[in-house]
Amino acid sequence: MKIHLFILFMGLSLLSVAQPRHIRLIGTVSADNFAKYFNTDTVQLRQLNTSKTPAGVFVAYEKADTLNFKHEFYKSFDGPGYTKVGLAFYARKGNDYQLSFRNDNAFFCASCNNMSYYNVTASRDTVSISISWGPNAFGQNEGYYFVYRPAIKRWQLAERDNSGSDDEGTSSSEYMSYSKNVKVFLDDYNAESLSYDSTVISSQGIGISYKPGDYAALLRSLKEIPKNSLFLLPRVFNEHTAQYFMENSLDEEQPDNANPIQAKNVRAANDIAYFLEQANQLDAAQVFLDKVIERFPEREVAYLNRGDVFFKRGQSSYNKAEKDYQTYVALMDKRGLQAKIPRRVFKFLSTQ
Repeated sequence: MKIHLFILFMGLSLLSVAQPRHIRLIGTVSADNFAKYFNTDTVQLRQLNTSKTPAGVFVAYEKADTLNFKHEFYKSFDGPGYTKVGLAFYARKGNDYQLSFRNDNAFFCASCNNMSYYNVTASRDTVSISISWGPNAFGQNEGYYFVYRPAIKRWQLAERDNSGSDDEGTSSSEYMSYSKNVKVFLDDYNAESLSYDSTVISSQGIGISYKPGDYAALLRSLKEIPKNSLFLLPRVFNEHTAQYFMENSLDEEQPDNANPIQAKNVRAANDIAYFLEQANQLDAAQVFLDKVIERFPEREVAYLNRGDVFFKRGQSSYNKAEKDYQTYVALMDKRGLQAKIPRRVFKFLSTQ
């Protein structure tokens, strides 16, 4: 019995040493200054982010899983594998900071899954956690967004996203949102297992996968998205991912500014742009249409589609819409296809 009590006492003693429970800060609130009071032989501050709702600071820290950082073991190659990366919140009252929670599993261990980056930011009532990891050259990026719930005084999971590429170069992106019934909180969630927890069910979600340059596969993936989820499309595919999709399809011998649109993929590229325009993802649609028109300036339907993009943006873009519609009409006239021109195009042009 005495031995058990001794072990329990030693465990509590190590706990208090590893994680300061109260800090009285003298001077400015900065990472360097806070670290003077926070750091011990077993825990080291790595990031500090202030919070206004509620008032306090978030501390991302690295913690020795065994021994302490002064030991020779932690100077060896194996050291990072036994270093946890966690998150703590200190509530502020004047110059006093009281530990509200600590979560040693808020990130991966320092070398687990080749974690290359982690970050925490606080904005109003939301805390964002970012983790980059992966065994391949492309890697994975995960984001968790927790919202503060005053009634229970905890940050609850509200959104999650992840993106990345596998060893074969296939890119995937996924976004999920959660109801207030989800039982995942910032103070006790496990970053390494959350993605695989089948009991954590999202209320809404969307996913897409593609290999850069495979226009037909991207079009299929877009068409597989349920219509009631299309409003979430910018979460997984936008103008930046559209540019990535095309630019990373170029051969290494081609210059970065080469046009990736060719005869073999122009129709699929145009169809992707049309799908995006119909889904009101106008910026992403224009990325494809600009390249199509640049490479195939005689492709009349591309001018119609881009004109529709400009028209949907509103009156400030009507001049650009007018120019594209006029080009479209001229090209259709040239091919003797006047009868196929939508009446809405003539109606618009007649008002300009």
